[in-house]
Amino acid sequence: MKKLLIILFFVFTGSFAQTSYIVDKKGTKTLVRPERTEIILIDKRISYTIIGKSWEKYIKFEDLDHAIIGSSVLKSFHLNQKKKSNVYFVLGEKEDKKLIGLVITVMSTNGGFTSTRTYYELYVIDNNETILEEYTNSVGASKVKTDPRTKIVPMIKNNFSDCPDLMQKLQKYDIADENNETILNFIADTEYINCK
Repeated sequence: MKKLLIILFFVFTGSFAQTSYIVDKKGTKTLVRPERTEIILIDKRISYTIIGKSWEKYIKFEDLDHAIIGSSVLKSFHLNQKKKSNVYFVLGEKEDKKLIGLVITVMSTNGGFTSTRTYYELYVIDNNETILEEYTNSVGASKVKTDPRTKIVPMIKNNFSDCPDLMQKLQKYDIADENNETILNFIADTEYINCK
Protein backbone atom coordinates (compact mmCIF):
# COMPACT_ATOMS: atom_id res chain seq x y z
CA MET A 1 0.00 0.00 0.00
CA LYS A 2 1.22 3.47 -0.81
CA LYS A 3 2.11 5.64 2.14
CA LEU A 4 2.39 9.36 1.88
CA LEU A 5 4.57 11.34 4.23
CA ILE A 6 4.72 15.11 4.15
CA ILE A 7 7.28 16.71 6.40
CA LEU A 8 9.06 20.00 6.47
CA PHE A 9 11.84 19.42 8.92
CA PHE A 10 13.72 22.60 9.58
CA VAL A 11 16.33 22.86 12.29
CA PHE A 12 17.71 26.30 12.95
CA THR A 13 21.25 26.69 14.14
CA GLY A 14 23.29 29.63 15.28
CA SER A 15 23.78 31.84 18.28
CA PHE A 16 20.45 33.66 18.09
CA ALA A 17 18.97 32.44 21.38
CA GLN A 18 18.25 35.94 22.64
CA THR A 19 16.45 36.98 19.45
CA SER A 20 14.55 33.80 18.59
CA TYR A 21 10.92 33.80 19.63
CA ILE A 22 7.39 32.74 18.74
CA VAL A 23 4.34 35.02 18.95
CA ASP A 24 0.91 33.42 19.08
CA LYS A 25 -2.29 35.02 17.78
CA LYS A 26 -3.07 36.34 21.28
CA GLY A 27 0.21 38.31 21.20
CA THR A 28 2.09 36.15 23.72
CA LYS A 29 5.81 36.15 22.99
CA THR A 30 7.89 33.09 23.94
CA LEU A 31 11.70 33.07 23.75
CA VAL A 32 12.94 29.81 22.19
CA ARG A 33 16.17 27.94 21.53
CA PRO A 34 16.74 28.06 17.74
CA GLU A 35 18.78 24.85 17.69
CA ARG A 36 15.80 23.01 19.23
CA THR A 37 13.13 24.42 16.92
CA GLU A 38 11.54 22.31 14.17
CA ILE A 39 8.73 23.04 11.74
CA ILE A 40 6.66 19.90 11.26
CA LEU A 41 4.40 20.30 8.25
CA ILE A 42 2.51 17.01 8.53
CA ASP A 43 1.21 18.05 11.93
CA LYS A 44 1.03 21.76 11.03
CA ARG A 45 2.93 22.79 14.13
CA ILE A 46 6.25 24.03 15.41
CA SER A 47 8.17 22.08 18.01
CA TYR A 48 10.30 24.30 20.23
CA THR A 49 12.15 24.41 23.52
CA ILE A 50 12.01 27.43 25.81
CA ILE A 51 15.34 28.95 26.82
CA GLY A 52 16.55 27.36 30.05
CA LYS A 53 14.32 24.28 29.64
CA SER A 54 14.94 20.87 28.09
CA TRP A 55 11.45 19.63 27.19
CA GLU A 56 9.65 20.31 23.95
CA LYS A 57 6.50 22.33 23.54
CA TYR A 58 4.36 22.81 20.45
CA ILE A 59 2.35 25.52 18.76
CA LYS A 60 -0.10 24.75 15.96
CA PHE A 61 0.11 26.82 12.78
CA GLU A 62 -3.45 27.97 13.37
CA ASP A 63 -2.34 29.56 16.66
CA LEU A 64 0.84 31.16 15.24
CA ASP A 65 1.06 34.83 14.33
CA HIS A 66 4.78 34.83 13.56
CA ALA A 67 8.11 33.41 14.66
CA ILE A 68 11.63 34.79 14.49
CA ILE A 69 14.08 31.89 14.50
CA GLY A 70 17.67 32.94 13.96
CA SER A 71 17.73 34.91 10.71
CA SER A 72 14.36 33.56 9.50
CA VAL A 73 10.84 34.96 9.85
CA LEU A 74 7.90 32.56 9.69
CA LYS A 75 4.44 34.11 9.50
CA SER A 76 0.81 33.09 9.11
CA PHE A 77 -0.97 34.52 6.02
CA HIS A 78 -4.51 34.43 4.63
CA LEU A 79 -3.48 34.58 0.95
CA ASN A 80 -6.14 36.20 -1.23
CA GLN A 81 -8.24 36.63 1.94
CA LYS A 82 -8.86 32.89 2.31
CA LYS A 83 -10.52 31.92 5.55
CA LYS A 84 -7.81 29.38 6.41
CA SER A 85 -4.30 30.66 6.94
CA ASN A 86 -1.04 29.03 5.89
CA VAL A 87 2.47 29.58 7.16
CA TYR A 88 5.31 30.86 4.95
CA PHE A 89 8.82 32.21 5.38
CA VAL A 90 9.12 35.94 4.74
CA LEU A 91 12.14 36.22 2.43
CA GLY A 92 11.95 39.96 1.83
CA GLU A 93 9.73 42.84 2.89
CA LYS A 94 9.14 46.43 1.76
CA GLU A 95 6.60 48.97 3.00
CA ASP A 96 3.95 47.76 0.55
CA LYS A 97 5.00 44.19 -0.44
CA LYS A 98 6.35 40.94 0.91
CA LEU A 99 8.19 38.09 -0.79
CA ILE A 100 7.16 34.84 0.89
CA GLY A 101 7.98 31.24 0.14
CA LEU A 102 8.04 27.65 1.25
CA VAL A 103 9.69 24.41 0.16
CA ILE A 104 7.83 21.18 0.91
CA THR A 105 9.24 17.68 0.37
CA VAL A 106 6.82 14.78 -0.06
CA MET A 107 8.07 11.21 0.24
CA SER A 108 5.93 8.33 -1.04
CA THR A 109 6.67 4.73 -0.17
CA ASN A 110 5.32 1.81 -2.14
CA GLY A 111 6.75 -1.51 -1.01
CA GLY A 112 10.52 -1.07 -0.98
CA PHE A 113 10.49 1.86 -3.39
CA THR A 114 10.57 5.44 -2.12
CA SER A 115 10.04 8.47 -4.33
CA THR A 116 10.53 12.08 -3.40
CA ARG A 117 8.91 15.18 -4.85
CA THR A 118 9.69 18.72 -3.74
CA TYR A 119 7.16 21.53 -4.08
CA TYR A 120 8.25 25.15 -4.34
CA GLU A 121 5.98 28.11 -3.60
CA LEU A 122 7.04 31.73 -3.99
CA TYR A 123 4.64 34.68 -3.78
CA VAL A 124 4.77 38.46 -3.94
CA ILE A 125 1.90 39.77 -1.82
CA ASP A 126 0.64 43.21 -0.85
CA ASN A 127 -0.25 44.38 2.66
CA ASN A 128 -3.76 42.92 2.27
CA GLU A 129 -2.16 39.50 1.64
CA THR A 130 -3.36 39.53 -1.98
CA ILE A 131 -1.11 37.58 -4.34
CA LEU A 132 0.42 39.95 -6.92
CA GLU A 133 2.70 37.37 -8.58
CA GLU A 134 3.51 33.74 -7.90
CA TYR A 135 5.73 30.85 -8.84
CA THR A 136 4.81 27.28 -7.94
CA ASN A 137 6.48 24.12 -9.20
CA SER A 138 7.29 20.58 -8.21
CA VAL A 139 10.44 18.60 -8.83
CA GLY A 140 10.69 14.82 -8.66
CA ALA A 141 13.43 12.44 -9.72
CA SER A 142 13.63 14.00 -13.19
CA LYS A 143 15.14 17.34 -14.11
CA VAL A 144 13.14 20.55 -14.03
CA LYS A 145 11.77 20.81 -17.58
CA THR A 146 11.67 24.59 -17.92
CA ASP A 147 14.16 26.96 -16.39
CA PRO A 148 12.48 28.47 -13.29
CA ARG A 149 14.80 31.48 -13.61
CA THR A 150 12.61 32.74 -16.47
CA LYS A 151 9.77 33.28 -13.97
CA ILE A 152 11.48 33.79 -10.58
CA VAL A 153 14.16 36.34 -11.55
CA PRO A 154 11.81 38.80 -13.33
CA MET A 155 9.21 38.40 -10.58
CA ILE A 156 11.70 39.45 -7.90
CA LYS A 157 13.37 42.17 -9.99
CA ASN A 158 10.01 43.72 -10.94
CA ASN A 159 8.93 44.00 -7.31
CA PHE A 160 12.14 44.38 -5.30
CA SER A 161 14.70 46.05 -7.59
CA ASP A 162 15.01 48.88 -5.03
CA CYS A 163 16.21 46.43 -2.35
CA PRO A 164 19.98 45.95 -2.83
CA ASP A 165 20.30 43.15 -0.24
CA LEU A 166 17.57 41.08 -1.88
CA MET A 167 19.06 41.71 -5.34
CA GLN A 168 22.45 40.54 -4.03
CA LYS A 169 20.86 37.34 -2.67
CA LEU A 170 19.08 36.77 -5.99
CA GLN A 171 22.33 37.20 -7.90
CA LYS A 172 23.89 34.46 -5.75
CA TYR A 173 21.27 31.96 -7.01
CA ASP A 174 20.68 33.33 -10.54
CA ILE A 175 22.96 30.79 -12.20
CA ALA A 176 22.21 28.63 -15.22
CA ASP A 177 22.83 25.00 -14.32
CA GLU A 178 22.36 21.62 -15.92
CA ASN A 179 19.26 20.70 -13.89
CA ASN A 180 17.73 24.22 -13.79
CA GLU A 181 17.53 23.94 -10.00
CA THR A 182 20.03 26.44 -8.54
CA ILE A 183 17.49 29.28 -8.54
CA LEU A 184 15.11 27.09 -6.51
CA ASN A 185 17.64 27.23 -3.66
CA PHE A 186 16.72 30.92 -3.39
CA ILE A 187 13.33 29.82 -2.02
CA ALA A 188 14.94 27.34 0.38
CA ASP A 189 17.29 30.05 1.74
CA THR A 190 14.93 31.38 4.41
CA GLU A 191 17.04 34.34 5.56
CA TYR A 192 14.78 37.36 6.10
CA ILE A 193 15.77 40.59 4.34
CA ASN A 194 14.21 43.85 5.50
CA CYS A 195 13.95 46.26 2.56
CA LYS A 196 12.10 49.02 4.47
